[in-house]
Amino acid sequence: MATNAARKIVVGYDGSENAHVAVDWAVANARPGDTLVVVHSWHPVMPPTEFAMPIAVDDTYAHKMLDAEKTRIAAAAKAANISVEAKFFADDPRNTLLNEKSDLIVLGARGHKGVAGLMLGSVADYVARHSKTPVVIVPHN
Repeated sequence: MATNAARKIVVGYDGSENAHVAVDWAVANARPGDTLVVVHSWHPVMPPTEFAMPIAVDDTYAHKMLDAEKTRIAAAAKAANISVEAKFFADDPRNTLLNEKSDLIVLGARGHKGVAGLMLGSVADYVARHSKTPVVIVPHN
């Protein structure tokens, strides 16, 4: 790909402060004509079928969170002449980030802390190890 060609930059977004930092880094380092795709992916934990409970998954908050982030960066993106999209996927974030066609993936250094971080593992670590696309992991200042 030519160095001046427009790129598709995918940014993993979970609503954390680290994700804001990653989005800001992507906006600041995008070139005019690039497309920034802010991606949120959430995979609900489903109970075993033996529990026979009806499950309703409400992704309204995820869409509102993505819309708010898109609005937050709109002025900076417009000034940089980059387009911004927001996408929600009901899937494991690792799969989503690896399957979304892109020229660059940008992630915050960490999203969860404490026990949840240990149990869920690190999305950034997994994506960096398995991606065939360049990955930037932005540290939190």
